[in-house]
Amino acid sequence: MNPEMLIGMLAELERIREATLDLVERNAPQLLPAPADDADGTERAAFDLLLGARRAVLGNPVAARGVHDMLIAEGARYAQTPAGAQLRDALAGSPAVENLRRIWETLSLNVLDGPAEPHAAPTAWSELLADALVGHGLNDTILARLRPEGFA
Repeated sequence: MNPEMLIGMLAELERIREATLDLVERNAPQLLPAPADDADGTERAAFDLLLGARRAVLGNPVAARGVHDMLIAEGARYAQTPAGAQLRDALAGSPAVENLRRIWETLSLNVLDGPAEPHAAPTAWSELLADALVGHGLNDTILARLRPEGFA
């Protein structure tokens, strides 16, 4: 396989990833909400940043899961040190940490939680995709157009 073929395959995979994300967002419009009509520059910028973070997580679940797991492991290692344990105890009941948890859960829809094989999309992400496909219009007519002639 030559470099041009690899680049072509990567480009096609990116096109498929983007099409998948677009399908999920179209079939679950609450995933791609519009900003408030009266949002000022700062609020609009924060909204766009958070929406971009959601698209990054949903559009790259394997990479996002890898970063998520790395941060969790690093936090656990740091918490084993005296300074880390002190910081963990100080933050345990912090409203700021609770706010960060709410932000993360809202952005990620918890699709990074639960079981997943290494270098595989998390199960919750696969379920979100399946719900978008099966629950919103995937039917035999669409499948028939994709099925090669002669296939059952």
